[in-house]
Amino acid sequence: MDGRRPEPLPPVPLTSSGLPVLQPGEVECSTLDSVDIETDEIPGFSTLRAGVLILTTLRLIWIGEDRRYTSGSAIPLSAVVHVHQPKKSIKKMFRSPRLGIQLCASDDGSIEEKGKRSVVIYVVMRGKMDHDAFLTRFWEILRSRTWESKRDGEGSGSSGRASASSGEGSVGSRASVVGVSGILRKEQELWESTDRSLQEAFQDLNALM
Repeated sequence: MDGRRPEPLPPVPLTSSGLPVLQPGEVECSTLDSVDIETDEIPGFSTLRAGVLILTTLRLIWIGEDRRYTSGSAIPLSAVVHVHQPKKSIKKMFRSPRLGIQLCASDDGSIEEKGKRSVVIYVVMRGKMDHDAFLTRFWEILRSRTWESKRDGEGSGSSGRASASSGEGSVGSRASVVGVSGILRKEQELWESTDRSLQEAFQDLNALM
């Protein structure tokens, strides 16, 4: 072993044209430009600046906009524990939105689904694209939990005996999924309600002016 620390975010190979190599069954859903990824909770993590963020059904993929990056970096959606949505206020309307994503991580800081601790990584959206549309799609993908159906499909070749023996665990797993989906749905509803309130406040302000 060479003793080097593993990369906190799983690397993503790129094609000769600089596009990410997607996994089987993975579908690209939305993109944002001029995105930074930063955190102070992973020792030695170097902030990723000014890249393209691609939302797929399985991952958030960041690709640097300049040519010094030979691979992309991924945030597996299966490792997401909680999402700290950007706070909406008139003051913050003039700042770059910061999306906090709480993720499972191993002891060495590598992001992985079965990590024993959690860290928060911030996605800073500096571009002029429609952040709200991207975030709405992000919530939808998280609620759909596509990676679980993909994993179930990969394991469908297991014997019937193994499936039957894991029945009780499956019920518990489904209950957990329902609970997480409910939390995500409530957070999205709160975020959309706050957005509507801000739009109404600006309309009232414009009318007064």
